[in-house]
Parts: sequence; C-alpha cells; structure tokens
Amino acid sequence: MKSLYERFDQSKGICTDSRKMRSGQIFFALKGDNFNGNHFANEALKNGASAVVVDEIIEALDYDNRNVFLVENVLTYLQNFSTHHRKKWGKTIIGLTGSNGKTTVKELLFNVLNQGYSTHATEGNYNNHIGVPLTLLGIRNSHDIVIVEMGANHIGEIKTLCEITLPTYGYITNFGLAHLEGFGGIEGVIKGKSELYDHLGKHDSISFINPNDSIAMKNCNPQNVHFIDGVNFFYEFGFLGVSFGAERILTHLTGSYQEDNVLAAITIGRHFKIDDKKIAEGVANYIPQNNRGQIFETDKNTVFLDAYNANPTSMEASLRNAANLYKKIPHVYIAGGLLELGEHSKLHHQKMVGVFQELKIKNAWFIGKHFQNCQMPPNYHKFEDTSHALQALKKKEIHKSFVWIKGSRGFALETLLDEL
Repeated sequence: MKSLYERFDQSKGICTDSRKMRSGQIFFALKGDNFNGNHFANEALKNGASAVVVDEIIEALDYDNRNVFLVENVLTYLQNFSTHHRKKWGKTIIGLTGSNGKTTVKELLFNVLNQGYSTHATEGNYNNHIGVPLTLLGIRNSHDIVIVEMGANHIGEIKTLCEITLPTYGYITNFGLAHLEGFGGIEGVIKGKSELYDHLGKHDSISFINPNDSIAMKNCNPQNVHFIDGVNFFYEFGFLGVSFGAERILTHLTGSYQEDNVLAAITIGRHFKIDDKKIAEGVANYIPQNNRGQIFETDKNTVFLDAYNANPTSMEASLRNAANLYKKIPHVYIAGGLLELGEHSKLHHQKMVGVFQELKIKNAWFIGKHFQNCQMPPNYHKFEDTSHALQALKKKEIHKSFVWIKGSRGFALETLLDEL
C-alpha cells in the first residue's frame, strides 16, 4: 500500500469508471453484477492512468508493468486505502446518517462550516460502501473538516462505514420508515442507524443530539452536544424562516420537517465557533437541487418536486406541509410508489392513501404497482407506471395550479415536468 499511496500523493485522484478516466488518475477496477472493471484496466492505462488496481489476471494486461497493482480484492483494498488516507490526514470528520434529511443537513452544514473552514463533503449520493471511500480519497491536506454522509439499508452497514471513515463527530437526523425490507422493521432501523452512536461512544467522540428525539436520547453515547435553545421559526410565502441571536433569515426550504435540519446546522456551526452572521448566510444561501424538495415556476404551474427519494415518513411530512401552501390556487398531487418496504409495502401504501383522504385532497394521482391494489375514492387516479401517467397528463391540461410531486427515485417523476 505504501508504494501506491506514494503514487496517490502525486496523482490527480481516483477513478472507478474507465469511460471517465482522466490522465494521471489511479484506476480501481471494481466489479458489479453487470460489469468487471478488470477488463477495462488496460484501456485505463492507455488513457493515461498513473496506476491500475486489479484483482484478476487478464490476458491483455502486462503484470510486469510497475503501474499495475494486483490485490486480493479491489473493493476491500479501496476501503482500506481510503482509511489509510483518512488517518494520514488526521483531522475532523462529521458522520451523518438517518432515514430522512441526510443530504439536506450535509449541504446546510457544508454551507455553514465553509464560512470558517476549508470543508469537503460527500458529493451527490456517494454514501455507500464505494461512495464513502471515494469521498475520503477526495480529502486534501488543505481541508480542515470533512462531512461524510452514510446511507444504509441493512443492519451492520453503518458500523462498516464508521470503521472506514473513523468519524470524530456524528449526527443522526431521525429514525423513520425507510428501507424496511432490509432492516426488517423500525426496530432494525433504530439498531442500524444507532451504529453511528455506538462507534462514537467507543472512541470517546461527540454526537450532536436533538433532545426532542426520544429515540436519539435513548441510544446516544455519553459524549453529546444538544441542540441550542433560542431558535424560532416562521413562514413567509410558504418558505421556512428562522431567527436566532440577532439574525433573521428566510430559507429556500419548505415544511416544518426542515426545522430540525436547520437547527442541526446552526448548532454544529456554533459548536465550531462560526459567527452567527456567517451561519445565517450559509443557511440562507442553500438552494435545494437535483429534484430534492425544489419549488419553482413553470410556464403553467407552481411545482414542488421531490423525486429523488421517498419513504412513508418523508412523504407524509411533505404532504401535510404541501396541503397548507398556495391555498388560493387549485392543488394537484402526484405520488410515486415507495420502494424497499418489503412485506410492509401494502400496509404503508394504503396508509398513505388514507393520509390523502384525511387531508381531503381531491385531485390525487398515484403511480406504481404498489398503489394499484389500494382502496381509494373513485376520483383518485391510478397508473401502472410513470409513462402511463405522462400520457394522461398530455390529455389533461393542468395550469395555474400548485403541483406536488414526490416518490421514490425509481419512478423518475421528473419526466412529468414536460407536461406541467
């Protein structure tokens, strides 16, 4: 590892996709169900890779080449390599996990901490057993703080990611009804997410805790920092506002479910001695992107789009918030199915329809097979998939309305925007 690490210090970073290879990068030949990176190692060298890491002997590859590193398992080597780099760097890492809001908190924190420190954070949704090592290998000596988002869909995954990352601080956003198929139920979610607290406790590290979260309070480690007091929230034009100290700002976020995310960013910012004015600036400047809770105007309608991810907890919170927005214009609600619920799927999809009925929503569209067998009023619309819903939208003119769209990523609900 020492020899390759010396190369890494002089390289232009890491690459795991030979199609995106830049000259001077190190290529790690990962394998998946439908690909084998070992077969592209030679191509990576031809494209200027400074080194390739492989775990299979491929006929076309010259193993006497000093730029070829043959290891037992490329993925394991990548993970260990990233941990080695993290240890060499040796500064502050904040680990984030939770059922909902991880990415929002990560982006808010980045905006806040970057006001006073050189900050590096997980890009996009690189929050799994491959993405986390890639995040760590993006650390440069100039960075002061790193924010690592950790995703999981089964017990033991957060434990592994903590062993790779070695966080010195941590925050769990919440414990919700997400990935029930993998976790086996809400108790599994609590146990799996709490592995971050377990790791921090074993290493005398610090957790940030919402004292109003009874599950967090029960499972957190002794070394913890509670959310600050004296923060007040308000709403203008449907957007969340916050006042603390001498600061009063309006954010680009909607919904009371975002209050804890903002409170976490303020608390952690203050813990790291960021001035309130700079914290406020960081929070106010965060604008949701990539189909994550965005509100925007089209030529015909006002649209709320959250098509990146969804689970029963986040969908209900978003729905209840949306029902109180833009009350002077008609509302249209489009819900995509909730994935990875396993045996709990039928129950939670029916419960979700019940929330629509409770809120007296009249114009609701449901997409995906999970909603097909749900009992619902005759005025509600059901579609097998997004393409069928798109065809229906082409025939039904929707204009001067507030259109709420939320569902799991697999439904690609953003494709409906052309007709809205």
